[in-house]
Amino acid sequence: MRGYRDLRHLLQVLRDQGELHEINVGVDHEWEVGAICRENDDRFGPALMFNKISTFTTPLVAGIFATLRRYGIALGLPDLDGKEKFDAAASLWNEAYLNPVAPRQVSEAPCKEVFIGEDKVNLWSDPFPVPRWHPLDGGYMLGTLHAVITKDPDTGWHNCGTYRNQILNEKRLWQSTQKGRHNWIHFEKYRALGKPMPVAIALGLDPALAVTCVTPVPRDVDEYSVAGGLRGEPLELIRAETSDLLVPARAEIIIEGEIPTNEEDRIPGEGPFGEFAGYQGFTKGPREYINIKAITHRRDPIFQGTLEGRPPNESTVMRGIGRSMALKEHLRRVGVLGIIDVCVTMGGASQFHAVVAIHKSYPGHVREVMANVWGHPNMAVKHVVVVDEDIDPWNSQKVEWAIATRVQAGRDVEIVKDGRTVILDPSQPISKRVWSDLMGIDATRPEREYEAEGETFPPLADPTPEQLKKVQNRWKQYGF
Repeated sequence: MRGYRDLRHLLQVLRDQGELHEINVGVDHEWEVGAICRENDDRFGPALMFNKISTFTTPLVAGIFATLRRYGIALGLPDLDGKEKFDAAASLWNEAYLNPVAPRQVSEAPCKEVFIGEDKVNLWSDPFPVPRWHPLDGGYMLGTLHAVITKDPDTGWHNCGTYRNQILNEKRLWQSTQKGRHNWIHFEKYRALGKPMPVAIALGLDPALAVTCVTPVPRDVDEYSVAGGLRGEPLELIRAETSDLLVPARAEIIIEGEIPTNEEDRIPGEGPFGEFAGYQGFTKGPREYINIKAITHRRDPIFQGTLEGRPPNESTVMRGIGRSMALKEHLRRVGVLGIIDVCVTMGGASQFHAVVAIHKSYPGHVREVMANVWGHPNMAVKHVVVVDEDIDPWNSQKVEWAIATRVQAGRDVEIVKDGRTVILDPSQPISKRVWSDLMGIDATRPEREYEAEGETFPPLADPTPEQLKKVQNRWKQYGF
């Protein structure tokens, strides 16, 4: 097995490697947890465990995936630097997509050690030390790094996604069911049946499942199986207490409930919340909600969450790597040729900017790449830069150099008016939030233009690959 059997296993490894800091003094859940996380992320600090949040006794962990080193540790990757680390992550994700490992159902599980029936449910008490993550948030977001689990009533396909949940009262959570998302597909089928939709929320996840849940895995592909591919062995699942949903057996906490599908039975609004783009959002509504039917958890459970917002933070690392691999897989599935590497940049909030390196082979190749990036059904990339195979998309300086030395704006910049974006994109006023101009930059070598004048594009002023290889082999001899 690569990686770790559960969150606790990973926490022990991080503790042993000096990558986990435990805060044992009391902190205020109203403001202090979020402020500490923001300062820690800006310092690229360790993962955090808060052991005394206000009156709660359940500890909260955050920041486990907030650096590339910890992301690699969590997935069992070697401790590499630079491009080698991204290459190792890309190889692992590629293996998971090509060779997913189906989950295994078990009859007993740690997540069932404690049972709380519907009459005893209280989301304002332990095991839920939910902070107000940002000072202007309109409520308490219980779900920021978790799995919301639903199932297609026709096919049995389980979807696990990180769709946030705000606490409404002691027995009810707000639920995001945005049109086009995979949980919305399930929701629409239950609404057609005239039945409420069963849902489970898993907190404190196996790290492979945690990174899969924030990744736009293709429709009808089971996140449990992709996570199994990342681990190299099956995830253990167990049947929920109040439905036939299968939930992760080694999670810390499972919340079970159902979402009413009656159009009139919706709450007036949710939020605002500090969004992934780094700005405060707005109140959304009306929205669906979850009526909680039961809670199960481990003895002495650990709550897990994350601070959303501007980079650097945990969300941008997890989403940036996962979305890069998902976009590369999308381009492979639709048949675009010559794709070398893909980076959905963390500075672009792991959403809005993508760089694609290709082996350019035919006229229109670059525009075909742009069109298919914009066409991904569950991503909203606004700006696409296409570069040659000699440019590492993960190296922002090399990408900028390619733009500076290979681009003429009138020839190489493509603008599409009124394209699609997400409603959380703050570059538009609220009335236009689902629309955005799209921009593609062809930063590949303008070889055809040179050929038309009988010239060739200038060669690089770099050592030859053979010379660099010899230097790399002697690097330690140089005293480095």
